[in-house]
Amino acid sequence: MIVYFVICRSQDAAVLVEMATEALRGNAPQVTTALMEHLRDHPQQAPEGDLKTFVQRNGAEGEDDIFNMFMNACTVAVRTSATMDLGDVEEHYFHLLHDDGVFYCCLSDDDELRKQKVNFAFLQAISKDFKAKYSTRKVKKAHAYAMDKDFAPTVRSVMHYYNTNHNELSRNQQIEKLKAQVEDLGDIMGRNLNLLLEREVKFDRLVDKSEQMKRDSLVFKKRAKKVKRQTMWKSYKLSILIGLFCVFSLYSILTAACGFTFEKCKASK
Repeated sequence: MIVYFVICRSQDAAVLVEMATEALRGNAPQVTTALMEHLRDHPQQAPEGDLKTFVQRNGAEGEDDIFNMFMNACTVAVRTSATMDLGDVEEHYFHLLHDDGVFYCCLSDDDELRKQKVNFAFLQAISKDFKAKYSTRKVKKAHAYAMDKDFAPTVRSVMHYYNTNHNELSRNQQIEKLKAQVEDLGDIMGRNLNLLLEREVKFDRLVDKSEQMKRDSLVFKKRAKKVKRQTMWKSYKLSILIGLFCVFSLYSILTAACGFTFEKCKASK
């Protein structure tokens, strides 16, 4: 359950909006202020677009100083509920979203990871509404708590919705995750199907090309035979013409020497 929420400008940790529920106990505002100031001075711990969870332990031994207690909390990386050593110490979780130069931070008592993810969804919803209502320029020039009165009804409404439907939303988170996995699987299957169809098209093209080459080879073979026959007939015709020419030449020589009836050659004998 979300018990406390704050919107701070990241460049100077100025609080712009603050909201607390009746369930809030302890020194959450002070610890949150220390958190914002620490992240302002150490921006590498929460870069732009980052989502992080910090844990604060109330009643832990050796952590009576608020700032030191928070500094210890800041060194805790984003951890799942499976790796958190809860023990008998009461813990609170600071969920942080850094978006467009603004820190959105909520405090919850949820130790289950799926419920903590709902809190991040809450921060993203608030961030969307906040950016839709206020420009970046206006946020940069705003004084402390300048948007608190105007934006408080929106925060109250969204916080009430997420707290009231916390369990249902946590289940929906799992359903959405499954849907996303199914969609990813569908995309992969779709890509594989497209690749298969592309391969089939390429294979069909190769088959068509091979058949075309086969037809071309047959046509070439027929044309080669035809050219060969034509060449042979030309050779035969040339041989016949040469033979006729030789016979005609011999006949001409003989007729010139012996006459057309060969009488001169017969008489000389």
